[in-house]
Amino acid sequence: MNPPTSQPGFFRSARRFRWAFLCGLVLSIGLTAVSPASRTPFTASFEPARPCVSLTELTFADGTRVTGAEEEDGICRVRLTVPESITVAVSLPVYDWNGRFQGVGGGGYVGALTPPDSAAEAGYAAASTDTGHTASALSGAWAWSPTGMRQNLVTDFARRSLHEMTVKGKAVTEAYYGQAPAYSYWNGCSTGGRQGLMEAQRHPEDYDGILSAAPAVNWDRFVPAALWPQIVMRESGRVISPCVFEALGRAVVAACDGNDGVRDGIVDPLACRFDPSRLIGMKTACGTVTAEDAAVVEKIWQGPRGQDGSFLWYGLTPGASFIGLAGSNSTGAATPFPIAADWFRYWLAKDPDFDWRTVGTADFADWFEQSRAEYHDILGTDDPDLGAFRDGGGKLILWHGWADELIFPQGTIDYFRRVAAESGGPQRTERFARLFMAPGVAHCNLGPGAAPVDPLAALVAWVEKGEAPETLLGRNGDLTRPLCRWPAVPRYTGHGNTDDAANFRCAATYGHREE
Repeated sequence: MNPPTSQPGFFRSARRFRWAFLCGLVLSIGLTAVSPASRTPFTASFEPARPCVSLTELTFADGTRVTGAEEEDGICRVRLTVPESITVAVSLPVYDWNGRFQGVGGGGYVGALTPPDSAAEAGYAAASTDTGHTASALSGAWAWSPTGMRQNLVTDFARRSLHEMTVKGKAVTEAYYGQAPAYSYWNGCSTGGRQGLMEAQRHPEDYDGILSAAPAVNWDRFVPAALWPQIVMRESGRVISPCVFEALGRAVVAACDGNDGVRDGIVDPLACRFDPSRLIGMKTACGTVTAEDAAVVEKIWQGPRGQDGSFLWYGLTPGASFIGLAGSNSTGAATPFPIAADWFRYWLAKDPDFDWRTVGTADFADWFEQSRAEYHDILGTDDPDLGAFRDGGGKLILWHGWADELIFPQGTIDYFRRVAAESGGPQRTERFARLFMAPGVAHCNLGPGAAPVDPLAALVAWVEKGEAPETLLGRNGDLTRPLCRWPAVPRYTGHGNTDDAANFRCAATYGHREE
């Protein structure tokens, strides 16, 4: 069996994102969920039961159409259209199918269909979806129309497309191999992480295991919060250049690196107590740090607040790049995170001519509460009741990078805490769900820290062998680290190579400030 691989999320870096389915048989297919406890052992099919091209003959009771099926480079690629406009891609390995199904998540607002070939290359029958619309993953304009929001498209994006993709993808898999998948897994980062949690909450029977990385949970809160850095810069009267932000970031690393016991360029934000005012007067290649700059950094780290100082949502963590949410172009003009800007323009103001610059700290709480009121129930994806998923034998691995520059990691911790409270406490929760935090790791996998090497393999071992992961192995080049079950953190033992995970242990977070 080929080793399973983790699917990447949409966003790769703060700079790059910016420009940035027996022969002749016609089937009417339905799917019945089978609990893991009652499932019989499977025999992996090394040869399909029918030719790939014959899958075009499949029919579905709901009007879903197979629009293409062709074999190339050892993969049978199938394309389906689910009414009204959800497109699904299914990639099936012609040789060495491992008997498993994998749902592959998308990123941003999705809107594009990428066949899940890398999952098929790892032995999985896999499916992905455009979630029902065609657009850039950074654009939210598709949800708006002059006569009102396209609620059917919003519902498809939020949840319906995911379940349809899963049901249809499994049906195509069974038709091709002559047997149903023995186990099913979700694998996604960012929006893909949110999609996995939506499946656990709304359709807990769909997957045996869910890998949710840097999940875009709390969408109704973190997306408007992503505009906060630009708002505070505008009100300060100065757009901070990327050059100055990079210098500020280096200063933070220099000051806080070592608080975790080793100097490696990785900041533990829980142990980093850094006052930006210390940097006033610091010379950089593109100017001197001002008091206004320091105040902006403090407000960005603090996160959005109401006029009375009340908490609204989290901010960036020390050590995370400022550029993704507080970017500017070569002329010094502010360039807000496109997903956040479109959220305000099309989803909140519902006006394609709306100018985000009219939003200030004084009325930000009003916009924030509107976002929660209109979209929490459909897009929030933060229901902590995972009882049905747990009782069906499901397992969940969450992980998030502490240096995520696009989705605030504290939101994932907040959700996991709420799941634990709903599930009877941390010990009971960790029987089916575990959270791992990755110091120094940016959105999905970049940054100086060590990102999980193969968390999907850990999930498979937990589901199929009962081997609950105590740690995840993280790697970044030659650097390896144990990624600890939250709230523990990796600490150097004081002996051996500091690039070797074997010389670290997971320790309690005593003495850290609350995240």
